Amino acid sequence: MEQIFSQVLFGTTAAVTLVGNTLVVILFLKKRNWLEKTHACLLLALAIQDVVTAVTLLVLPGFALPLHFYDLPASPSLRALYCGIVWSLYIPFALSVVSIYTCLMLAVDRLLAVWRPLTYKRLCSSRKTKATMVILPWVAGFLSELGTALNVQNSRQNNGSYLCERVTINRSLENMVIGLILFLLKGFVPAVLMAVAYWKMMITLKQASLRVSQNTTGGNSPATRDETKSHLALKRITRMACAASALVVTCWLPDQIYYCLFELNIIPMDNSLHNGLHILAFLNTSFNPFLYSFSNRQYKEEFKKILGCAFRRNTPLRSEFDATCTEQNRQELHGI
Repeated sequence: MEQIFSQVLFGTTAAVTLVGNTLVVILFLKKRNWLEKTHACLLLALAIQDVVTAVTLLVLPGFALPLHFYDLPASPSLRALYCGIVWSLYIPFALSVVSIYTCLMLAVDRLLAVWRPLTYKRLCSSRKTKATMVILPWVAGFLSELGTALNVQNSRQNNGSYLCERVTINRSLENMVIGLILFLLKGFVPAVLMAVAYWKMMITLKQASLRVSQNTTGGNSPATRDETKSHLALKRITRMACAASALVVTCWLPDQIYYCLFELNIIPMDNSLHNGLHILAFLNTSFNPFLYSFSNRQYKEEFKKILGCAFRRNTPLRSEFDATCTEQNRQELHGI
């Protein structure tokens, strides 16, 4: 019963994730001028990662499908590849680390934009910089999870069939230290760095808000109005990036802590608590489209257009609302 419940939850999560993040990808393909900003490229990368994760939840065994749903290939090399890549769940867990490091890159991008805007404009306008910040998380994620693929073997059963199984790891001090280091690199260290970065951003934004407030009190010149609009757009984008990063860390860190404790031979694996933490971790993939919609009116309006739900009535109140949205869109497009 618990297994069926888990499969239903994983299937539902994957379906919601696939629909929501596909809308995000379509949105960025439609608004390609947004991708001139590094943070937009990283948000697109995060959406693509979630789409691929959703597909793995639907087709790989152990999530929406039973763990031994597929028959193993007859070829020894293909059988070893299947156990190492497919049965081990290497891809979705590697993608989780990719998402965490993408959020770290997003925090670095926002920190530079808030703390060193001139340096940010010089560095992050480069295509090489954008490509590096998008690609590095993929390299880090798939390299850090190589142990998941390598610690699996296929063994022959008494009836002549083959079965994938995890290699029993020697609980030596050396292996425990390696497991602890991997835990720190895959989740804990990026989470701490993100927390420090957003803490620094909060202080800098608060100081900038005081300065903008003083300038607004002193006058209402066009330069002052532009500074206020740019500051509001910067705060809005930074809050959205912070919320997306917090969701990824909050959902994934408990699962990584549990696995680290298993590596240290403190708690068992594959029990109800472990499965529940898996579900919490992958629920994260379905949250971001809702987050973008609720925290940013520009994204919400574009989602409505894509879905064909933007019914505009020619009333003074609606016209005023549309004008406000258009002005806000312009601010965010030209903001940092």
